[in-house]
Amino acid sequence: MEDDQIRSLFQPESVLTASALFQAIDRMGVGLAITNPNLPDNPLVYVNQGFEKITGYKREEVLHRNLRFLQGKETNKEHLAVIRKAIKEIGAATVTIKNYKKDGSTFWNQFVISPILDSDGHLLYFIGLQFDVTREMEKQQASRERLRQLSHFDPVTHLLNSNYFKELMYTELVSAQAENTTAAVICINLNRFRLINESYGESKGNELLRQVAERLRRSFPDGTPICRNFADEFFVLVSNITDPLYIHTLALDLYKALREPYTISDYAFQVSFGMGVSLYPDDGSDIHQLLQHAEMAMKEAKKEALEGPHYYDQYLMDRLQSQITLEKKMIRALARGEFELHFQPKVNALSQELTGFEALIRWKDPVQGYIPPNSFIPIAEENGFIVELGEWVLLEACKANKRWQEAGYPKLPVSVNVSAVQFRHPQFLRTVEQVLDETGLAPQYLELEVTESLLNDHVMIKDTLTALQQKGISLSVDDFGAGYSSIHYLKSLPVQVLKIDRTFVQETPCSERDNSLLRSIIQLGKSLGMTVLAEGVETKAQFEFLQKNGCDQIQGYYYSRPLNEEAVEGLLKSS
Repeated sequence: MEDDQIRSLFQPESVLTASALFQAIDRMGVGLAITNPNLPDNPLVYVNQGFEKITGYKREEVLHRNLRFLQGKETNKEHLAVIRKAIKEIGAATVTIKNYKKDGSTFWNQFVISPILDSDGHLLYFIGLQFDVTREMEKQQASRERLRQLSHFDPVTHLLNSNYFKELMYTELVSAQAENTTAAVICINLNRFRLINESYGESKGNELLRQVAERLRRSFPDGTPICRNFADEFFVLVSNITDPLYIHTLALDLYKALREPYTISDYAFQVSFGMGVSLYPDDGSDIHQLLQHAEMAMKEAKKEALEGPHYYDQYLMDRLQSQITLEKKMIRALARGEFELHFQPKVNALSQELTGFEALIRWKDPVQGYIPPNSFIPIAEENGFIVELGEWVLLEACKANKRWQEAGYPKLPVSVNVSAVQFRHPQFLRTVEQVLDETGLAPQYLELEVTESLLNDHVMIKDTLTALQQKGISLSVDDFGAGYSSIHYLKSLPVQVLKIDRTFVQETPCSERDNSLLRSIIQLGKSLGMTVLAEGVETKAQFEFLQKNGCDQIQGYYYSRPLNEEAVEGLLKSS
C-alpha cells in the first residue's frame, strides 16, 4: 500500500491537509496498523512508527504478514476470539491482550479494531490501534496478587489460611476418592506460645511462627497444602498416598524437625508441641471430620504429654460425646442443686492445730452418683461455665464459714480455688466484693488459691492480686512445682502462701531426690517470707519429714479426708 493510498483514506474537510494528518498519524505514540481483508490472510498493509516502537519490528519486516506473529503461548485465546468475531462480522471491538515483541518479551496491548468502509458500505480495510498498557496491567496484577495473598494466605507465615486450605482439601479428597488412595491431616499445636509472646514480645513470637512454618515447608514436597489455622496451630494435608506407612514416616520426620532448637535474638531454645493425625477415609470422609479428629488427637497428645505423632482413635470420639453429655448435664445440675461443698482441714505442722479449710466442689448426680472434679472441671473451664460455677463455690464457702463463726466456732479462713478463666474475667474482683458484702464474711477469713501457671501472666494479674491483698484477702499459690513459673514473679507478686503439689510428697521420705526437692521448695518459700503448706500428706512418715524440715502447714488424709458441712461442725466443736 503506497503513501498516497493511505492519504486517500483521510480526506480533510478544512485547513488540515492530508499530508499533515498523515505525518501526525505516523509519528504519534499510539501504534497504528491497517490490514486489507480483501487480500489472502488479511495482511498488514500499513504500520506507523508507534507500532514499530511498541513491537520492536520494522515496517518492512511486517508488511504483507498477518498480525498473528504478535501472538504467543500467553496470549489469551478468548481475547483472540473477540478480534476474530469483529473481523467476521465487520464490526468494532476492544480487547486488552498480551502480545509478544520482536525480542520475545511480552507487553499488554489494548487493541482497538474497526472496519473502514467505502461510500457504498463495502469493506476496504481494518484499522487497529495499539496502546501499550503494560505498566497499568502490572499494577493491576500486583493489586490482585496482594488481594489473593490477603484472601488465601496468612500474613505472618505466608502459609495458607484456613478457608483456602479447606478449598484445596476438598479437591484433594475428591481426587483421593476417585483414585482410591489415602490422605492424612496432621495437626500441630505449640505449647506455651502465649508465654513466649508475653516474655519476648509479639514480634519475636511471630518470628518463631515463621521458623515453624519454614520447617513445615521443608518437611513436605512442594505444593503440599499447609495452613496456619489460628495463633499457634497448624494443619498439613498429605494426599495421594498409596502406602499408609509413608504417612508415619513423614510425621516422624516432621516431629524431629520441629523439636530442633529455635533461635530468636541470639537465644536458642526448644519448643514443645502436640501432634495429632487423622487418616482418610478411615477416620472421616469429609473435611470437618478429618480436621476435628486430627485436632482431637493433638489435644490428647498434649494432655497426656505423648511423644511423637498421636493418631486418632474412635475412643476419642466416644470420650468427646461423653464430655458433651456431661457438659449439658452440668449446666442443669447447678440449677437443680446437685453440687455441694466438702471442706478439707489444714493444720499446723508443729502443733497439729486446725488452721483453716479448703473448699472442694463435689457433684452428686442422681443417676451416676459422685462425679470426680477432674471429669467436669476441665470441661467447665473450656466452655466458660467455670465462671458461674466458681462464683457459686465462692458464695457457698463464704456462707458456710460465716455460719460457723456465728455459731461460735473458732474463726478460721476458708480457701477457694480460682481457675485462670475466672481470674481473668473482667468482673472477678467485683464478684469477690459482692460475695463478701452479701455474706458479711470479713475479708481476712477468705483465702483465694491461684494456679502456679497464672503467675506467668505477671502484668495481667498483679493489679488484681494487689487489690485483693489490700482488701485483706489472703492469696496462695496452689500446686506449686506442678506447673511452670518464674521465681522472679513469685517474689514480686503479693502472695502469702505456697502450697507444695502432692506429687512431691508421694515418694517422701523414701525418695532422696524428692526429699531434696521438698527441702529446697520449703526453703524457697520461707526465704520469700511465705507460709509453706504441703498437700497430699497421707502417712505419718511424710508428716514427720515435713515437720522436721520446717513446713508450716499440712493438708491430706493423714489428718483428715474432705468433710461435708455437718462433719466440719463436729470437728470445730472438738477443736
